[in-house]
Amino acid sequence: MATLCPKCGYKLRIRDWRPECPKCGVNVMYYGNEERLRKEADAAELHHALTQPKYDRLKFSLIGHPLSIVRLVLGLLPIAAMLIPSGTLKYVLPFAEHSDTVSFISVIQFITDKGLDFGLLTSLFGSSLIGPAMVCWALALVGVLGVAVVSLVGWICLCLSCSPKGMQRNIAFPVIGMVFATLGFISYALMVQKLNAAVPDVFSGTVTPWAYILVMVLFAAIIVVNVIYKKKNIPVKYKDVSELLIPYDERPSTIAKKKAEAEAAAK
Repeated sequence: MATLCPKCGYKLRIRDWRPECPKCGVNVMYYGNEERLRKEADAAELHHALTQPKYDRLKFSLIGHPLSIVRLVLGLLPIAAMLIPSGTLKYVLPFAEHSDTVSFISVIQFITDKGLDFGLLTSLFGSSLIGPAMVCWALALVGVLGVAVVSLVGWICLCLSCSPKGMQRNIAFPVIGMVFATLGFISYALMVQKLNAAVPDVFSGTVTPWAYILVMVLFAAIIVVNVIYKKKNIPVKYKDVSELLIPYDERPSTIAKKKAEAEAAAK
């Protein structure tokens, strides 16, 4: 099928089977490939130049400063602190007796092994004997799970500290975590108190506040580290990619290179 030479416009015919144009001699198949590759390279370098600052901010949030590393480590410690037993539970029923320590692991094991029967739970809320204790138990469960969720989401936000409103999130999540921790501990203590009073021959429990205290201290430490970080006003170290925003042929380095090549060829 006849076509035109992309350089000189010569009308190619069926007998012009060679890849070169019979008039100007240019390779018809590969003519302009270098220019197209140059444009694709410019587009790729432009994309790199636009994304490099985001990468630099992410890197700086993770390991850009000793305080960055400290707050990342602190961000995971509240969940580790929840593994410390915060009390004991013991109940005695006909032909059955069970005792256990209360921690984040025991709560998760209880949920996975026993499941949560919300119908039974809500019906127990109305019990005149143990209803208030069951309400406290549900609130304690919400507090424990809330601390875990807030800690995980907050740690992810710590990794993105240099994003917009990153510092506000870094302070807000520990505060929310402290609220959940307080809710969980107070609700658990009230549950133990109410069950001890309502069914002393069936249920007994104790409260040890060490896990709660440690979780609160760690959340407070995260806030303090972020405040120090903010006060220091530590600048992000950006890699200079400004030249990649300029088309290749217009870059100072390209112009200088071509000038040097021309001078070398002239000698």
